[in-house]
Amino acid sequence: MQKAIIAVAVSVGLAVVPLYVAVAQSPTNQNQAPKIIEVSAKKYEFTPNEIRVKQGTRVELKVHSEDETHGIKLSVYAEGTKDKGKPGLLFDQPGENGKVTKGVDQVLDFVAQESGTYDFKCAKVCGLGHDRMKGKLVVEP
Repeated sequence: MQKAIIAVAVSVGLAVVPLYVAVAQSPTNQNQAPKIIEVSAKKYEFTPNEIRVKQGTRVELKVHSEDETHGIKLSVYAEGTKDKGKPGLLFDQPGENGKVTKGVDQVLDFVAQESGTYDFKCAKVCGLGHDRMKGKLVVEP
């Protein structure tokens, strides 16, 4: 009888762990209005090419291409991060990061969870200067 109770307790405990992990990783500011940041993209630059937000900010990044199709891909880990386990940027739809659709502005919604500097770059090859089309997102504590 005692073994059965222990087995049930362990099973219930293991079932709660994934729930706790999901809750711990979800942003605490789900209801916070996003900070809307508009970025224009053209050969071979982003304007602005440096973006600053406070840690914990919900961000809606809107990227508009001015001359041809461009997109943006943000690194989810801060520069110099050795442990790549927990991303510093938590996207509502991770598949949209780096996704480019011709004729459609790209919109990325995320929470800047961890302070640090995050690189971003053009997500579509756009010519000879494509590799110079970069910028930085600085998340301040």
